[in-house]
Amino acid sequence: MDSWGNSLADNVVWLWNNGDSVAGKTAVMAYWKDRRANAIDSISFANDIWLPVKVNAPQKTEQAGVWLLGWYQIMAKYKTGKSMSQWSHIDYHFDANDKVDRVIQYLDRAPINAANTK
Repeated sequence: MDSWGNSLADNVVWLWNNGDSVAGKTAVMAYWKDRRANAIDSISFANDIWLPVKVNAPQKTEQAGVWLLGWYQIMAKYKTGKSMSQWSHIDYHFDANDKVDRVIQYLDRAPINAANTK
């Protein structure tokens, strides 16, 4: 987790499509470390597709600069013993220092909540 965290900017904001968010590298790292230690027993990713995009002139709310768009399948087993699988889409924005300063993740919380309930 710590080596993955090295790619994050100190001011990173992680947003989900349901409106939740976590702001700041310390908070993002704490969130994911807690999920890995206390909720998720094992997790794997498959069938990933990555597309780099450079936004020169924003059209609406997106930031100018380099984005990495990803699509992949998530398979997770939770501490409850239940599992879930779903597709996710994620957008990473990179700052001038090539650190991720914005993440937007699109997924369905319903199967996660169901698998995380005893």
